[in-house]
Amino acid sequence: MAIIGKIRQHSGLVVIIVGVAIAAFVIGDFSKKKSRGTNDIGTVNGESIPYAEFNSKVEKNLEIQKENSGTGKISDQETYQLRQSTWTVTVKELLMGEEYEELGLTVSPEELFDQVQGKQPHRLILQYFKDPATGQYNPSVVLNYLKNLDKMEPKAKNQWLQFEKAIKDDRQETKFNNLVSKGFYIPKAFLKKEFINQSKALKVITVAPEPSTIADNTVKLTDADYQKFYDKNKSYFFMEDATRELDYVLLEVKPSDLDRKKTAEDVANLFKDFQTSLDAMTFTNANSDVKADTMFVKKGTFPAQLDTLLFASKPGAVFPPFEFNNSWYMAKLIDIQPRPDSMKGSQILLAFAGTGNENIKRTKAEAKVKIDSLMAALKKSPQSFAEIAKKYSDYPSAKDDGGDLKWFKDGNPNFDPFFKAGLELKPNEMKVVETRIGYSLFLLQEKSAPVTKVKAAVITRAIVPSNQTFQDTYMKASAFAGQNKTPDAFEKAAVAQGLQKRSAPNVREMDNYVMGLQSAREMVRWAFAENTKVGEVSPVFDLSGKYGIAILKNISEKGQQQLSDIKTRIEPSVKNMKKLEILADKMTKELAGTKDFVALSAKLGTKLDTAMVTFSGMGRSSISKEPELVGKLFTSKKGDVLGPLTGNYGVYVVCISDVVEAPAKEDFTFEKMQQMQNFNQRVTGNMYTALEKTAKIVDNRLKFY
Repeated sequence: MAIIGKIRQHSGLVVIIVGVAIAAFVIGDFSKKKSRGTNDIGTVNGESIPYAEFNSKVEKNLEIQKENSGTGKISDQETYQLRQSTWTVTVKELLMGEEYEELGLTVSPEELFDQVQGKQPHRLILQYFKDPATGQYNPSVVLNYLKNLDKMEPKAKNQWLQFEKAIKDDRQETKFNNLVSKGFYIPKAFLKKEFINQSKALKVITVAPEPSTIADNTVKLTDADYQKFYDKNKSYFFMEDATRELDYVLLEVKPSDLDRKKTAEDVANLFKDFQTSLDAMTFTNANSDVKADTMFVKKGTFPAQLDTLLFASKPGAVFPPFEFNNSWYMAKLIDIQPRPDSMKGSQILLAFAGTGNENIKRTKAEAKVKIDSLMAALKKSPQSFAEIAKKYSDYPSAKDDGGDLKWFKDGNPNFDPFFKAGLELKPNEMKVVETRIGYSLFLLQEKSAPVTKVKAAVITRAIVPSNQTFQDTYMKASAFAGQNKTPDAFEKAAVAQGLQKRSAPNVREMDNYVMGLQSAREMVRWAFAENTKVGEVSPVFDLSGKYGIAILKNISEKGQQQLSDIKTRIEPSVKNMKKLEILADKMTKELAGTKDFVALSAKLGTKLDTAMVTFSGMGRSSISKEPELVGKLFTSKKGDVLGPLTGNYGVYVVCISDVVEAPAKEDFTFEKMQQMQNFNQRVTGNMYTALEKTAKIVDNRLKFY
């Protein structure tokens, strides 16, 4: 989508880009589109997900998102995220559908009715069907909505069906989770054991010299050292997902000197018309890259140069163009006023027929007469304003808040009629204001101290690259990609042309983001294509105002990583392990000469550490972070000296100076409740993840998107 948008903006590139694309297709399948014979975007436990069916879901979700956005537009990143979420939901529906079918879990029509209109409705119903007057859930709101559903547009009916499906799916999943969680039982013996593990403590005296006391350059590693570390930690080197490592360079499309000159000329001509325009705001909206702001604003809002001029001038002053931060500015001062930042007030609303409330029958004239009479009465008794608002106001919340508008800011369009009225009023004065929903009697209660503000028509023109500049940059990028086909050539050319080489490790198959590049999906697809080999240089990628060329540095497939692939990465950890071995040998020799802990710590150049350690691992001592060693300590008794004990972080000689037994306890009600809560949370958070890991899921999305 990004390149299509760019072609629309820069039609001069069409011939070049299309030509390059056709050539690349002939030479080497540039676009890497769908493989022949592949009709399924994936399978879940053998059940197919047809591409056409999945894409239909995506398109439907895209339409919903466009409607919700209010603009009818959606970005490339939003499109990517919707595809991702549609895939996630589709896979979950298939996986959970199998479980529900096997268990016979359903949500009957009667149950669904109860979830929508029953005494204890679903949380989504509680959330979305609230009385606007009270902000609380109201069953009649649901009933009225459903009664009118047949009169609504098809779009509204579809939205309700989707909403109803969400309630049904959530209810079904809740049942499934309850089946698992309610089957969990904790025997009292387990609770007692866990209590002892957390309460029983050992008082230990520890000697543990820091591994950092051994200099890195004194540690010599062998292949056997690497192999030993790898074998011990093999489970940590299993890759859940395949990844790629990329290096890439970016050629940003920046305005040329000619572009800047042409923009300056256009701005100069525009300023001539701006000076003679009769309506500066309308002219600004028609010609500015940024929509005119009709608000009054404080000092410091505009670029410094313009800000100073505006606040030192009189209305009607026109300011010639100047360049700032890659944009041109020109302005006309419309007005300058002392204005408060905010006001506080109350209102009594009297609606009339035609203002959107079908229950209101009074005419506009009748509403005006009544609001005037209320103002006359309240001038004699202003302290009664809140009570009168509760009795007469048509605003939904007035019966609860007495028409209180609280504090509202200058520039808030919802309160603009009240703010304009408040400028003329003093505190505790009133004025009748006509709004789109009726006549309001506005009472000003307070307003902040006025500050000088201006309203200005400001035209902004960004200095942007021309079609020719895009074309020149694209050709330069194409030349880089075509002339530097090896890693060595890629590296040298980047340095020679002053291009920063950037790295992107751990790129996953369905990523859209690549280390600072928001819409880099095509780069990722290229990296994961079957024909792309390590050391290969990519074609040029359009990256919204930049052109990128990548080189594939490394391929890490899903599954167990081999030692040769991670050797460099694990070197610091292997070196630390070797240091621990050296320390252990040194401590063994020192122990042969003395059992005195004070003398031992002095010889090893470290301090004695005294701490309390529990079986669950709590304690400030560094040994408390070593679960295997803590377990060994709890098999010992008071007075035992153990060591050297080699852990993951250090080597320790330990003396158990005391054992503090757990206090006697028979009632484990609280502990049981905690354990049950923890388990229920794990069920809700991890149950589906566990099912997903054991499922046979084939993901073919790379061939389509």
